[in-house]
Amino acid sequence: MEIYIIVIIAAIIIGLVSGVKEKAVHKRERKKLEDFEKYLDKKRLKYEEFYKDIGNAFQSNYCAGRKWLASFISEAKYHLDNELENYLKVKSHPAFKAAEVVSQIKNEKRELNSNLKFLEYQLKSYEEYFPFLEEFKEVILDERIDFSSQTDNVNNLENIDPINKYLSKEEYEKLSTTDKNQLALDRYIQRSKSNWEIGLFYERYLGYLMEKEGWKVNYQGAIKGFEDFGRDLICSIEDRVKIIQAKCWSQKKLIHEKHIFQLYATCIHFILENPNTKVFAEIVTTTELSSPAQMVANNLNVGITKIALPYTYPMIKCNINQSSKEKIYHLPFDQQYDRTIIDYKKNECYVNTIIEAESLGFRRAYKYNFPNSEAT
Repeated sequence: MEIYIIVIIAAIIIGLVSGVKEKAVHKRERKKLEDFEKYLDKKRLKYEEFYKDIGNAFQSNYCAGRKWLASFISEAKYHLDNELENYLKVKSHPAFKAAEVVSQIKNEKRELNSNLKFLEYQLKSYEEYFPFLEEFKEVILDERIDFSSQTDNVNNLENIDPINKYLSKEEYEKLSTTDKNQLALDRYIQRSKSNWEIGLFYERYLGYLMEKEGWKVNYQGAIKGFEDFGRDLICSIEDRVKIIQAKCWSQKKLIHEKHIFQLYATCIHFILENPNTKVFAEIVTTTELSSPAQMVANNLNVGITKIALPYTYPMIKCNINQSSKEKIYHLPFDQQYDRTIIDYKKNECYVNTIIEAESLGFRRAYKYNFPNSEAT
């Protein structure tokens, strides 16, 4: 009996001790949570202050805002240098000499970082609001044309020979016309392209295939851009018209029924404007259709063709002026390229190289006229 009582008392004592310990643990945990909450509050206040500062800076004007942001980033890097300096002094094997070097250059870096970041933002603004500057960046920096404060430099840029975008100033001045044009074409083909440029490349390739089959092709998408009503290519032969929508997409993307509806609707609009024409709708793509899209296409008689995008193809357009009989070839970056229609019945054609075009009696056509150019 005594043992039983002792066991009960011991259990009660253990329970009380455990309860005290549990309360102590809870108190410590609560204290940690409270401390962490205070830490978060401080951080929140700092972030609110930061957003308020940056908001005020940009509210004044973008230039002031960018200066403020450049200064902020510079300060952040400055403090990182401070941390590095302190670390070098207190690490297990101190590097006092290295710390002294860091200390000497951190102030200079602070100002340079601020100026560099501001200039970076400034250049991004120019490129964003004046995108043609990006296109002519190499031309401007390499001074491939004569710039002067006394002339209209924008007009000079717009009227330069486009091959300047692909050649250095030295190449442009020293190479023969044939070699210049071929090198520019090679670099145009080889360079990386934006999604928009890839889409244009694909439309042109499909147009090339259609013209080879005898169709007259209107490159609506390339000429009108977003105002093409979804008709990338309008191909005609006799009394028939084929409206093609080109979808050069990744294999991960599917064509859905909304795309079929869009093409069908634009074809109906075309038929209403051209009532005596047989109109066919076709989507030419590099990817697949969803099941609903395939069903809709079948029921609306919208053709679906899958054609891969090639790395290259014969893209030099050799055209004959039907009035003067002058034989002219156009490169993909020339002004009238997408407006030039190739008719094989008139002995016009596509070729791969400049030498091929010249051997057939064609010369390059462009409106540019430079003293150093052989192709004037």
